[in-house]
Amino acid sequence: MKNNDQKQFAGVWVDHKNAVIITKETAGYAVKEKIDAPSGFEAESEHHRNNAKHADLLSYFKSLSGHLQTYDQLLLFGTGIAQEQLQNYLKEDAKFNDTKITVENTGHLTDHQMIAKVREFFN
Repeated sequence: MKNNDQKQFAGVWVDHKNAVIITKETAGYAVKEKIDAPSGFEAESEHHRNNAKHADLLSYFKSLSGHLQTYDQLLLFGTGIAQEQLQNYLKEDAKFNDTKITVENTGHLTDHQMIAKVREFFN
């Protein structure tokens, strides 16, 4: 079992448009990566648009999960329900069975506010 100094932590501010991954670097917490969601799909019917949006969301979460696999503990935060949807997606992936995931609702935050939130949560 890893002790706290060996565990890898990440905070992820997420909504349906983009995600910001914040990790602890040697100089302190910092934005490691920003990931944009796929742009909207224009279809003629509402049914096709809804299917395309769902497929885009799954593709977005799959991309995010690839960036988060190495972390032992995740803080997912943001506006709306995207962080809860991402948590549910990760729970269905066996690679995250041992990952502790916490979800919090926040408003829109600046990069500095996001970093402060992640630092406060993990310290």
